[in-house]
Amino acid sequence: MAVILMSVSVNAVLFHATLAPAGIGPGLGLLVLNILALIGYKDRYKDLLRP
Repeated sequence: MAVILMSVSVNAVLFHATLAPAGIGPGLGLLVLNILALIGYKDRYKDLLRP
């Protein structure tokens, strides 16, 4: 689920960085939380993220 939410949070940050920079806060917060979730459960996502 964190992998799917990562694409949503990256899109939100990119949208706000380019088109609406005033509202980037929640998008950045979501991205940080998503990165922390991926780091916390990296052993479960190791097979997905392996080249």
